[in-house]
Amino acid sequence: MRTEQESRSEMVDILKCMWDRGHANTTGVSISERLGERIIVDQSGTGFRRCRITINDLLVINEACHLVEDAPNGSFRRAPTNVIIHTEYYKENLLAQACIHCHAPYTQVFACESRDIPPYTLQSKIMGEIPCIQVDDGALKEQFRQSQKSLIVPSGLHQRPDVFYVMSQVARKTIETLRPRNEEMKSHGLAVTHYQHGIFVWGRSLAEAFDNLERAEANARAIILSKHLREA
Repeated sequence: MRTEQESRSEMVDILKCMWDRGHANTTGVSISERLGERIIVDQSGTGFRRCRITINDLLVINEACHLVEDAPNGSFRRAPTNVIIHTEYYKENLLAQACIHCHAPYTQVFACESRDIPPYTLQSKIMGEIPCIQVDDGALKEQFRQSQKSLIVPSGLHQRPDVFYVMSQVARKTIETLRPRNEEMKSHGLAVTHYQHGIFVWGRSLAEAFDNLERAEANARAIILSKHLREA
């Protein structure tokens, strides 16, 4: 197993690359890697800081999303609430070791259109179809508010009960959707989009998760551009 220092350094490099390539923006990003029982993860607000973070901006949680170790920077920020989607699939598929979430522009078009992303480019065929998880964020948040339910958010996550309620539903549907394909993680990563939200990509390593994000975004771009070509 590699060291936490190696994981933290690679996360910082990947986040910078994501920003530079336009995959990440100020509307949200999250990244994590599982190292045994410890999960290295970014703090909420990474996007607002334009992904300009250091290894001291990362914290440690466990699979239940409880805080294990604060970030060395002394900030009280916790992990983004959507990290519950990362960790729930880690528990479902032991081969998944890393996850990246972002609102990359081309894959987000498919998410907003509530459409699965079919493999179109040669490289995208490695990962196969990317399904869209049909959970309406706004509708569920309103449902939660009206229900006046009391919900405890794990200590490692940003304390937004309404968002946690929604992301827990997305996590459940993600597991149901990907479970028939769990064995595919032996040879490549898997990904889903969340309706009107963004993409979640898992890999057997951080490097594989990032490569799969690149493949997914390039594939979505090619599909969109090919449509314009056919209509020209």
